[in-house]
Amino acid sequence: MKKNLTLTVIVAVAVLLGLTMAVMYYSAQNIIQDNMLNLVEREMNSINLRIRNRLAKVEETLDNMAWVVTDNLASPDALSALTYKIVLHNPDIKGSGIPCVPDLFPDQGYWYEPFSARRADGSIEIMQLGSAQHDYTKSEFFTAPIAKGEGDWCEPYLDSDGSQAIVTTYGVPVRDSSGKIAATVVADIPLAWLDAILDESRVYRSTQHFIVTGAGHLLAGEDGKLLQAVLKLMDVSAGQEGYATLDSESVNSPELTGKQHLFYHPVGGKTDWMLISVLSDDEVFGQLRSVRLTLLLLVIAALILLTFLVLRTKRSLDRLQWAKAGQEREDGEVQVLRKIRQNLLPKKELKIRTGKDDPTLEVKGALLPATEAGGNLFDYFIREEQLYFCIGDVNSAGADAALLMAAVQTMFRDFATLDSDPSRIMQHLNTGCCQSNPAKISVTMFIGVLDLRTGLLRCCNAGHDSPLLMHNAQCKTLDLPPNQPLGEQTELTYTAQEAQLKPQSTIFLYTYGLTLAQNNRREQFGLERVRKTLSTGDGQSPQELLAIVTDAVHRFVRDAEQRADLAMLAIRYTPKEP
Repeated sequence: MKKNLTLTVIVAVAVLLGLTMAVMYYSAQNIIQDNMLNLVEREMNSINLRIRNRLAKVEETLDNMAWVVTDNLASPDALSALTYKIVLHNPDIKGSGIPCVPDLFPDQGYWYEPFSARRADGSIEIMQLGSAQHDYTKSEFFTAPIAKGEGDWCEPYLDSDGSQAIVTTYGVPVRDSSGKIAATVVADIPLAWLDAILDESRVYRSTQHFIVTGAGHLLAGEDGKLLQAVLKLMDVSAGQEGYATLDSESVNSPELTGKQHLFYHPVGGKTDWMLISVLSDDEVFGQLRSVRLTLLLLVIAALILLTFLVLRTKRSLDRLQWAKAGQEREDGEVQVLRKIRQNLLPKKELKIRTGKDDPTLEVKGALLPATEAGGNLFDYFIREEQLYFCIGDVNSAGADAALLMAAVQTMFRDFATLDSDPSRIMQHLNTGCCQSNPAKISVTMFIGVLDLRTGLLRCCNAGHDSPLLMHNAQCKTLDLPPNQPLGEQTELTYTAQEAQLKPQSTIFLYTYGLTLAQNNRREQFGLERVRKTLSTGDGQSPQELLAIVTDAVHRFVRDAEQRADLAMLAIRYTPKEP
């Protein structure tokens, strides 16, 4: 009977821990996947818009020039001059020509194609390309617009005679006064700018972008096994958008390693081009899987220890033993959640130097955990000579708080990589919290973007304690409208504020665990003690300043148990004054 009870207990504990871990893992996975889909969709829409805007200028120019060419069909020299003007006034166009129907100008010969091309030195060369060796009447840029009766982009090709580059050509039919097609007016666009646009747009490091035509010809991106595997899986000629997963089995390509996420979207307009984005599953979910493995190993270790203790003692489990075992499991969960949080927080102090001079920027954060696993967070990184930083506090404790904290910190990194406006970043975070927060836990948050060149601080506060600013032995609070915390309402508008930091200034941010820290007499540490403590560390580095505050808190609370985590972040801005 005792053995059956022991086995039942062990199995029940294993099932509960497994279910808890599974719920946490799949909830986080859904948050990350939704975030990935939103980010990639925004990125692809941005790329498409940039391409369409550029192509639309060429299309509009040639559509309008078709009418001008009609009015000048009587003069070969006038047509040649028009090609020169098209290239001269449109820097995106490498070359332009007006291939005429055979024998339109008998004096000029059977083939007549006036053409102008921009050379590497910036000059524009005017020529007549039509000949038996350059029979344009068989080229797609001549036949397709005539067959369709409207503008058309042709497949990419090497134009060795005119533009002397790999180009794609847009052609528009030209009609004479009687309505009969007499020529086409064409423009050559080199493809290098497409690669430049793709290289500038990468939400994830592993992302690979491709642009292909409806016939499967590569316009931009790197040709290789990955692209060939993608083309096996999808029909680019269908012109449809979609999403799929890609691995060696799905496309019968053993050389393809790892699972990939495939997104495709037609560029649109008058092209049949398709934008394709592929990113590695390991980059998106790798960190989450590492956390899952850590949790699994700790759960297995806890089960082994529990089984050993139960079988060795062979005693009945009374109420006290159940309480003790429950406390051990709770402590184990706290340690696991703390490990997850520590893995997400920045590991090192951030210092920016100019040459061998003293640092112009120093950033350091600290976390003092309490008896419960809370949801304090902070983060910082540099992008485009701007410091992006945040501090936040999930208004709950335990697994839900730790999971939500991890999701918020991951989303902050993702959104701040794409946007420099703190109010918009906060708006996206609020949407993410509301969508993936069934427990309706609120989060206070402060986001700042500091321009390291000018000292301009742009920030947005969502219900968090305002930071303290220290300069010249003065410590004052940055009075900022608090806005509402994250996760409470989806339809909220967040506003940003600005402040100008002077050289030798320090920003000190904290969570409410600092001011609410209590001693055994239930006295709180309070904001005034925070100010006095900071004043003793004026001019110190962030690391020294955090050590001073930490020591002051420990001396104040002594052995009193604290229920709330305490997070602090110090930023010292010390550029040389002009």
